[in-house]
Amino acid sequence: MKRGLIVYVTQGGELHEDSWGSYACMDRFGAHAIGVARSEFEIAENWWRMLTQGMQEILCVRAQVDGERGMSIIGAPLRLCG
Repeated sequence: MKRGLIVYVTQGGELHEDSWGSYACMDRFGAHAIGVARSEFEIAENWWRMLTQGMQEILCVRAQVDGERGMSIIGAPLRLCG
């Protein structure tokens, strides 16, 4: 089963899909694809993109990005579909 992960950055700085923090999240949650969102609109956009790529399960996690400490996950992942 292919799993997608959307990282919703609610606090702190920027996070890019090709950064080390994103790859660490992919490994932690066993995801095949990742998307980064800063708003609810971007969550929906990433969700649709992952559905069209064939992801059967899509998770969303909140994250806080700090330049000194890196990225930390806030709370439990929310399953959007699958």
